[in-house]
Amino acid sequence: MALFEDFHRGELPLHSLNFGTIILLPKGSEANRIERYRPICLLNVSFKNFTKVASNRIALVAQKIIRPSQTAFLPGRNIMEGAIILHETIHEMHRKKLNGVLFKIDFEKAYDKVKWSFLQQTLRMKGFFETWCNWIKTFVQGGNVGIKINDQMGPFFQTQKGLRQGDPLSPVLFNLVVDMLSILIARAKVNGQVSGVVPHLVEDGLSILQYADDTIIFMDHDIEQATNMKLILCMFEQLSGLKINFHKSEIFCFGKAKEEENLYTQLFGCELGSYPCRYLGLPMHYKKLNNTDWKNIEERFEKKT
Repeated sequence: MALFEDFHRGELPLHSLNFGTIILLPKGSEANRIERYRPICLLNVSFKNFTKVASNRIALVAQKIIRPSQTAFLPGRNIMEGAIILHETIHEMHRKKLNGVLFKIDFEKAYDKVKWSFLQQTLRMKGFFETWCNWIKTFVQGGNVGIKINDQMGPFFQTQKGLRQGDPLSPVLFNLVVDMLSILIARAKVNGQVSGVVPHLVEDGLSILQYADDTIIFMDHDIEQATNMKLILCMFEQLSGLKINFHKSEIFCFGKAKEEENLYTQLFGCELGSYPCRYLGLPMHYKKLNNTDWKNIEERFEKKT
């Protein structure tokens, strides 16, 4: 408790505790490129005590300041909510032959790209006091990390952007950052620049689903509005620092939008998706899924048992 009291008084040199080791975890069996590794930061335990307490405090108000479209790492929200909503939306649009477009976004190393200036701007917009903004700045910025490869520790250096995976505070801070995309889309809807889908089921129409960086965008069939959505996404990239891999993203068209699939794929620079698509590891289809569609999931469960 003495450390926390010193921290509250501003007398604790927290930067002396703010260091960690980055290790690279392979994403698959054939990890022969740096992109195939996930960097995880192992932080000093004493420092993590501070960020864990801060994370618990922010979690108390997170429900009020993060929109319902985000379901990751928030008390009272469940990972299956987004998956069920997506499944029901795809089924509804196909069954009733509704017009619309679904855009499945792929973010590139999302945690590592966050601009610290945008994080601070987000905190102030969400109503955080200056004291909290400064505390979070102390937690996020100014830390030293070293990369450990094959049991060899490299020199320590200071990071210039991003949120460290392995820090208890990072998930909720990332949720605050990506929630700004949801806010930008909501404002565009109010101004009539974009429209959502299934407005008969969701008030004002469903426009976005988020689970951390796993994001699905829903749009009514309208090329002009789709162009507006592309501008919103590009603007969010510039503001937040996050980078969208448009070439790895996928688009799905429904109703009359199928007649202009090529226009949508050219506009977003992405591929046309195929069914069953995957969201949060679960297969999604407008038809009844076969046993073979669940085979990969069954195999993953078998490996863990």
